[in-house]
Amino acid sequence: MRDFLGFLLVLAVIFFVVGEISGWYLGVASQTPILVYKKDYTAETTRRTVSREDMPVKFTGQVRRGAVTLTVAYERSDSFQTGRQGQARTTLYERTYRVGERIFLDELFTSGPGLYSVKVVYQDATGVFRMTLPGGSEL
Repeated sequence: MRDFLGFLLVLAVIFFVVGEISGWYLGVASQTPILVYKKDYTAETTRRTVSREDMPVKFTGQVRRGAVTLTVAYERSDSFQTGRQGQARTTLYERTYRVGERIFLDELFTSGPGLYSVKVVYQDATGVFRMTLPGGSEL
């Protein structure tokens, strides 16, 4: 038992030292909660809608250090099947959250079928965040 506790202590020290030097980004956007500790990182997730006209985006968390910039963009490619013109990338939502601010974005973006991108830029950020987007069968 003493060896196991010693191992856990060494592991905790390594985790702390590496976190202080380079920071941590743990998690997969839109699949698991995201733990960010003193990290500069950019995460971008895209979803292509085919059968639906809208895209629900939910992002929650609290910024405990640094800043978090959340951007939602939309673009539509040319369609040779329908003859529909493409549309260049358009920013639908952009906001920077700073220390102490609580993030609660629960928005339904209705730009039609196309490619929706959710980009989160963490700037020396610390916090636990959660992104929810529809899965493949819902698009």
